[in-house]
Amino acid sequence: MLVEKYFPKNFSEIKGQQALVKDILAWINTWGNEKKALLIYGPPGSGKTTMVKVLAKELGYDLIELNASDKRDQNALNRIAGNAASSKTLFGYKKIILLDEADNIHGKEDFGGAKALLEIIKNTQNPIILTANSYWEVSQAIRDNCKLVQFKRLQSRTIFSRLKEIATSEGIEADDDVLMKIAEQSSGDMRAAINDLDSLGKKLVKGDEKVVGSRDTETSIFEALSKLYMSNSIDVRKEFFDIDKKPDELLLWIDENTPKAYKGKELLNSMNLISKSDIYLKRAFNTRNYSMWKYASDLMTGGVSVAGITDLRYIPFSPPKYFQVLGSSKKSRETNKIILDKIGKKCHCSRKVARTYLPMISALFLNPRKGALIANFFEFDMEEVKFIDEKNYRKIELAREELLKEPEKKEKIETVPIITEKKVESRKESLKKVEELSKEESKEEKQKNQQKTLFDF
Repeated sequence: MLVEKYFPKNFSEIKGQQALVKDILAWINTWGNEKKALLIYGPPGSGKTTMVKVLAKELGYDLIELNASDKRDQNALNRIAGNAASSKTLFGYKKIILLDEADNIHGKEDFGGAKALLEIIKNTQNPIILTANSYWEVSQAIRDNCKLVQFKRLQSRTIFSRLKEIATSEGIEADDDVLMKIAEQSSGDMRAAINDLDSLGKKLVKGDEKVVGSRDTETSIFEALSKLYMSNSIDVRKEFFDIDKKPDELLLWIDENTPKAYKGKELLNSMNLISKSDIYLKRAFNTRNYSMWKYASDLMTGGVSVAGITDLRYIPFSPPKYFQVLGSSKKSRETNKIILDKIGKKCHCSRKVARTYLPMISALFLNPRKGALIANFFEFDMEEVKFIDEKNYRKIELAREELLKEPEKKEKIETVPIITEKKVESRKESLKKVEELSKEESKEEKQKNQQKTLFDF
């Protein structure tokens, strides 16, 4: 597999996290002076575990690893990590103990694991490195005894560069646009992007990226919300800088989930800050002074975080109901738009003006025959008639059927008198009758084409 084949062999091959290598080297070179454990946290695929493995290889450390598939209860940790932490290798070789996905030590399977891990960290004689996707899922006591290093989500351009290198080395034919699409769809996960490239074969054409699809990008907003309610810090606003959501949309997320995290006075203070944030956003949109966005963002993030702190380990976050309402009302909004367009076409007006005609049309629908006539005039189908008046639309439908059964009224038109030699008429009288008949036809045609109004019904 390409992931294993192109696994970084040294620090220079680790993409996107070069600035953090210096911090990690500084920690391990001065190990024992301050924190005895290092907690590396960040989104999946950002290079956390890779960094630790390269670190051990570059510095010549033995690596003892416990990953999420291993049992990590109190006994298992004491037996494996505890023994490794309290002993040294032969001939003076050093060891690094890696506990992968430390935020997943919970439940019956890992009973007592967090408590045992804390004791191991306090008494270890070897460096311990923990990795986590969500550092707030690691207990506060463990975090307090660790140096924290955050890995950010990798940029699409960084992933594209690595994919380009692999494609060239493997002889994979791929347009740059396709590789960039794969990188963007990975949502910052290098491992996922390489796996996607590996699964598409030796020749990639435009559209192949759709086969693997996009990764779920919603996880980032849930992670940021967890930090907001659990950190109790104004600095949490920085977590929302990379969230791909506009301030007004972000406000809906926070407004929806704050009552799940806070109660009582803390909830009251938080909702007050959310309300003020909404005011700033409205002013920004109305005045086009978008500098006020930052005030709204600070209030809804850092302000709400400082307003309270939750002791809940799990909060059932959910998307705003506003989006669900929009989704469920999509069909009715489209129908309403079609109705307004039909009214506007006949009455030569905008949708805004057409909307004011709806009450009058509804009143006319109370009389089934008039309702049928006006529905025919505006060319409404029965779904649109039902949308306007659900109570009477059946009666209007029957009235429409009755109108179709009525015979068409044929107007009698006098023919032009025929002038023959036997029936002699003066030429002036014949021309006069033709002229009168022409005027009558013209008048009828004008009345027929005259613009109707709602009052004609």
